[in-house]
Amino acid sequence: MKRAVVDASAILKWYLHDEAHGVQALALLQKCTAGELEILAPSLLTYELMNGLVIAGRRARLDQNTISLSFSGFMSLGIQFYDVSFFADKMFQYCHLYGRSVYDSSYLALAELKGVDLITADERLFNTVQKDLPWVHWIGENSET
Repeated sequence: MKRAVVDASAILKWYLHDEAHGVQALALLQKCTAGELEILAPSLLTYELMNGLVIAGRRARLDQNTISLSFSGFMSLGIQFYDVSFFADKMFQYCHLYGRSVYDSSYLALAELKGVDLITADERLFNTVQKDLPWVHWIGENSET
């Protein structure tokens, strides 16, 4: 089974169907539910996802029931979460090196630590690191995920 870190920007597309590259994001979900892809994530992913769903609700993109069901379904996927304190030094290095947030840097650090790809829908993050980190993939690029 393939393993990868998938960040919140990609996972939110599972629930926001009007987003660009939603088909690619849903393909990741399908691979996860079929047992073809194991998703790894820093523990802060749950907070980022909850926040994204709440903001979508405020913008009338999702109703409250859908928000609750979406998060429950997400939590039932069996994603393996890692406490960010175990790779904080690497996170801080990525923050400094690329001028990225702790949130973005946590995904980078975990992917490096576990030796797996990072899949992101954040094109700015991808563009910032693509020359140095070939294991970071933008969900819109043509590649096997």
